[in-house]
Amino acid sequence: MDSKDFQILVGLHQNARQSLLSLGRLVSLSAPAVRERLRRLHDTSVLLGYGLWIDPVVFDRQEVLVFFKRERTREQVIMALKAPDVSYIGWKLDGGLTVGVWSDNISRSIRELSVALEEKPSGHAVTGAGDLPPLSILDFTVIDALIDDPKIAFKELVEVTGLSPKTVRKHLGSLIRSETIVIMPRLGTGIGSGELVYNLAVAGKVPMSEIREILSDALLVHETRNPPMKYLLCRSTDLGDVNSKTRALNRWRGIESAAVTLNREMVFANEFIHSLVHQRIEKLEKIRVSQTVFA
Repeated sequence: MDSKDFQILVGLHQNARQSLLSLGRLVSLSAPAVRERLRRLHDTSVLLGYGLWIDPVVFDRQEVLVFFKRERTREQVIMALKAPDVSYIGWKLDGGLTVGVWSDNISRSIRELSVALEEKPSGHAVTGAGDLPPLSILDFTVIDALIDDPKIAFKELVEVTGLSPKTVRKHLGSLIRSETIVIMPRLGTGIGSGELVYNLAVAGKVPMSEIREILSDALLVHETRNPPMKYLLCRSTDLGDVNSKTRALNRWRGIESAAVTLNREMVFANEFIHSLVHQRIEKLEKIRVSQTVFA
């Protein structure tokens, strides 16, 4: 892991479907060199794959991050995906969980999740509701085809959706630009030597400009509104540097806490996400038919 590897990971967070040539321009490398670095990141378990995040506002839902401390096995994590309204789970290195819930009733969702996991959560955070234009059947058709394989080749995406290349390109581009969907790399802890890549949770209303006074290499990857919290992708030379910078952040005015969060794995509840998309498509189909009948 070096600075160019980190820049590639930053580029993937910004747009994981961009071409090798485009990634290469970001880091001043050729496409074959980028391909080799991506292969090495996979082989060393830094890059585990990709996941599709959808802004739940398109389902008239809100995202809540719910935190659990009890250590769990991978089998238990997979079972937890079946809990109501769960869209994804971050399985931490210490065995605890960060559960992404797409809820239409926050208190009910947290209560049902607590029952399903047989544990009271240590806390939760609500993300800000997005302001997005309404999606069409074609938008949801493209989204549905990306859920199981966010990096599906464009030609295959056209075949799966049954739409024209022009239509797929138009709707996919719009969904990505508006951040209705985010195709994000799933990162692991890595097994090699070199610089460390890690996630940092910073609680408080401090702006990113101040955080970067301590962390020069930090990318904002997620943010919650209540309580205000930023999730960052960071890199560091070694564990000692991570600890010293984290301590410095904890002393910074406006920061309530800063803590390293290391995910062992990120898993997605694709079956649940598919069901939400299919419900939207069916609803829009009924509206279209009714408008045709009464036209």
